Amino acid sequence: MNLRRLHASIEGELANAFARVLASGSYHLGTETALLEEEFAEHEGADLGICCGSGSDALYLALRTLDLGAGDAVVTVANTFVATAESIARTGATVLFCEPDPTSHTLDPGDLVRVLREPGGEAVRAVVPVHLYGRRADIPGIRQALQQAGRPDIAVVGDAAQAHGSPGVGGETDLTAYSFYPSKNLGALGDGGIVLCRDPSAADRIRRLRNHGRDGKHHSGELGLNSRFDEIQAAALRIKMRYLRNWNRQRRALAARYRQMLAGTPGLVLPQDSPGHVYHLFVVELEGGRALRDRVAETVRSRGVSVGLHYPVPLHHMKPYPSSRPLPISEALADRVLSLPLFPGLREDEMERVVTLLKTSLGAHQKGTQ
Repeated sequence: MNLRRLHASIEGELANAFARVLASGSYHLGTETALLEEEFAEHEGADLGICCGSGSDALYLALRTLDLGAGDAVVTVANTFVATAESIARTGATVLFCEPDPTSHTLDPGDLVRVLREPGGEAVRAVVPVHLYGRRADIPGIRQALQQAGRPDIAVVGDAAQAHGSPGVGGETDLTAYSFYPSKNLGALGDGGIVLCRDPSAADRIRRLRNHGRDGKHHSGELGLNSRFDEIQAAALRIKMRYLRNWNRQRRALAARYRQMLAGTPGLVLPQDSPGHVYHLFVVELEGGRALRDRVAETVRSRGVSVGLHYPVPLHHMKPYPSSRPLPISEALADRVLSLPLFPGLREDEMERVVTLLKTSLGAHQKGTQ
């Protein structure tokens, strides 16, 4: 991701916004924040938006509205960033893991039914599907799975930290959490997050919780946190949001070009396109497994091309989130995935260099393992 290149074309607009906020004398939870909440909710297909200090806080605050605690459980996937499970654990609930679909890498509705029917499934009160790499999770399939398991009461809380601008995704789940971390499709110049929902009472509660649980200037009605949102970030995001659809179109075009250039490469599995995919990341799989993947990544990086690993350690292998449930698909993906450079403004010659280095190093290391 080259943020300097991304921001260069809107530098003047950003400077004007910063000057406006500076002159206002209001630096958090002011007019810019209120306008961003309204505009982003409309953009993403929801009714209400509540900004907060980070994407992690957004997911935690969304879950707090469900009054989760000890004895409750929440289902998510293990092939995601740690903040997904961490936000669940912060509520006091137990994290249960469901396998992803091996093609989409998002939560498998069929395995969700199995989780709910296993011991401990009766404690599940929410499911957190992750819209991974910009690809939408199968929310209709998940709701059908909840019906099939006889648990339509379970809340669906979307983790859309990587899916800004996917049409209507913000209104598809009961509550939806986004991150504005700088590298996201819509990123701030620092940190931030937002919860989208349709329930005014849930929105009001999140507004209180993000500001120490206060229901008045000098009174706190429940335990909250300091997760106020900066006006300078809101002003920057309002400008960048005007460009989001075009930036996402560029991401889709770049992804299509990668698929064209990498088609037929032995030992390489390319991500499939799907409706609404906004390609926060372009993630390929190396069939040779972890040792080959790591050698290829090291070689490509040594030649000046940045590639990423999302995510090489599944969450159930981390100490805070143990699981006795076998998760072979999650573990296989952790061993195989490799993220290629992809961002608005990525040039054709840069893509050609990435592809050439990837093919060359993959072929050389494949021969070395034979």
